Amino acid sequence: MRVSFIIVAILIFLSTATYCLSQDLKNSLRLQIGLGHIARQDFVFSPFIHRDLSPLNFGICYQRDKKYFQNANLRLALLSPSHSDIYQFFDDNKKETTSPHFFTLVDLDYWFGKSIKQTDKVSTKVGLSVNADIQALNYVYGRIGSFGYFSSFGLGGFVNQTYKFNDKNSLTAYASMPIISWFARSPYLVNDDEFIENTSSHSGVKTFFAFIGDGKPATLNRLQMVDIGANYTYHLSPKWDIGISYLFEFIHSSKPRNLLSYKNSIFFNTNFNF
Repeated sequence: MRVSFIIVAILIFLSTATYCLSQDLKNSLRLQIGLGHIARQDFVFSPFIHRDLSPLNFGICYQRDKKYFQNANLRLALLSPSHSDIYQFFDDNKKETTSPHFFTLVDLDYWFGKSIKQTDKVSTKVGLSVNADIQALNYVYGRIGSFGYFSSFGLGGFVNQTYKFNDKNSLTAYASMPIISWFARSPYLVNDDEFIENTSSHSGVKTFFAFIGDGKPATLNRLQMVDIGANYTYHLSPKWDIGISYLFEFIHSSKPRNLLSYKNSIFFNTNFNF
């Protein structure tokens, strides 16, 4: 009886697996890890350009391509930018060593669109994009420091095009840009009265929403953000892909003082299709 049950279970499993593999897989889950380089100049805090190359860049992406195209992407980058080498200084006759700044960057993007061109080789999709860009900025100046923030919740559009070289190799290029955003940024004086009031609760969650509440609507005349990327994919099997991707992220804001940020990232990807 036990042997018969095992045989039946194996046959059911094989039948189910065969059925699944025969389906047209429309969903994928991608895990990413890679290198990120930032060059950032924020006149609210410093006139200097701060740079860093960090291996602590991670991403997870869910994509569904059926009647409509949907893409949800979450990225995290941990960076320690500086404009000079670490040096020593004296504080009350005690030797101290400087530390680099520390930035935590979180990006969440959601795309909803439709294919406007579909052939055996080329697929082009366009649609609406919703993005959230949240940055916690810890500036360290010797024995003191300043906390800064940047947050943007935008609505815009995207274009995504995939070229299929053959059954194993494909290349996707894309671009997205918010047109209108809810935008909040550190004030001109870094820590003004409103900033102190927002942090008076000593609660990270309440402070976060207080900062966002101080934001204002922003269009392209005040905030420009563009993401441009490319993904190369090698199809190992119907279920699994591997690949490499490149992402360029640009930010410019003129108020309260000029901010210019360039970030280049290279990710190694693993995709699971289902």
